[in-house]
Amino acid sequence: MWRVFRTLILCAWAAPCLAADAAPKSSADDEKPVARIANHWEIGPIAGAEQFPVALAGYCVVQLHDQRQWVPGRGGEASRFDGLEYRFDSSRDRHIFQAARETYVPMLGGDCPVTYAESGKRVAGKLEYGILHRRRLIFFSGPEEQRRFAEAPDKYENVDLVLDGRSVVSMIDDRKWIAGVPATVVIHRGLRYFFANDFERRIFLKSPGRYDGSGQKVEQPNLLMESQTTSERLTVEAFQQNSAKKTNGFATPQASAKDALLGALPAMSGYCPVSLRQDGAWVRGRQEFSVNFKDIVFLTAGERERGLLKSDPADYLPACSGECAVSLVERDEHVRGSVFHAAEFDGRLFLFADAAAKAKFKASPEKFALIDVAARGFCAVTLVDKDEQVPGAQQFATWHDGKIYRFAGAAEKAKFVAKPERYAESAE
Repeated sequence: MWRVFRTLILCAWAAPCLAADAAPKSSADDEKPVARIANHWEIGPIAGAEQFPVALAGYCVVQLHDQRQWVPGRGGEASRFDGLEYRFDSSRDRHIFQAARETYVPMLGGDCPVTYAESGKRVAGKLEYGILHRRRLIFFSGPEEQRRFAEAPDKYENVDLVLDGRSVVSMIDDRKWIAGVPATVVIHRGLRYFFANDFERRIFLKSPGRYDGSGQKVEQPNLLMESQTTSERLTVEAFQQNSAKKTNGFATPQASAKDALLGALPAMSGYCPVSLRQDGAWVRGRQEFSVNFKDIVFLTAGERERGLLKSDPADYLPACSGECAVSLVERDEHVRGSVFHAAEFDGRLFLFADAAAKAKFKASPEKFALIDVAARGFCAVTLVDKDEQVPGAQQFATWHDGKIYRFAGAAEKAKFVAKPERYAESAE
């Protein structure tokens, strides 16, 4: 009892002290508030502890394949296939996917076919380097790999086809080289398997570990098999020393199935910059509320958010329109920043290519922070009209032709907005 009584006394004594510390302190300078901007180095959407990795960063694979549009999927509309969770914009898209999963899943589960063909290693492709080739989604690890694929697509387009389309069941169980039937295809760990008939297909599904070289016993591999990060290429040469003459087991698509570029990948992984700025919440935007700035697409959460972004982009856009400031300064390269390597500095959101770039920025932010700010942060109007270097303020900023312009006050901002061409070129 005395412990409870002592606790009550301590709480009663501590409460006024805590209240005094938490309350704002008055001073003689209350009429001249000083803007204090906290820098936050660890921000970004929190990835859920999903049992399965989310494919395509959560974008709807059906919309991407059929419409070539990056439409964010919803967690409640999901389907698991080959160790990945695919999310969809609607139940209709989910049903379409489930009816023809092999049609929609990316080649090699999204890994780069060029790297796999030449090294046997599974390296994840990047969403910004994707194409629709012969009605298959293909992603590359970089622009060089994408260029090499475009120069020789026949060399890479079937690199995921095990044994060049021959039946692995016939080869292992009967020591026979029998061409598989494309209609029996099974996608297992990102690789395509063809079989001589449906009976062999069922045998494979019962014991995939017997035929894929892993020895693992997993039921229903299309649904439950975890994806591999690296793997040796499964070809004829992997099963016998003397390689056989290769045959193309992949069904030739119709002539109308042409390559197509995918739509512009939204910045910020599709998260709404307005919701983040106003509410501090990472909210997925919608394709129908997209806004385009200098060929960079931003998705907003609704009509209201889209209107705010269009009316005052300087207040909501991330620095460098979402590109990595470190890459721009050090190598003059336009590299898309990641929401998982984000930081808030001087009231602005910065996205970085990776953890190393973020660490460089954190060590010397003054080196990178003004890369997209015109006139080194000075007011462009006072520079041109008075030839004076007056620091501009972010609260009086505007966005023009890919640059942020800061001004000494509202009057200077209004003059710039009225005649941006006069000040933009002269200030630089």
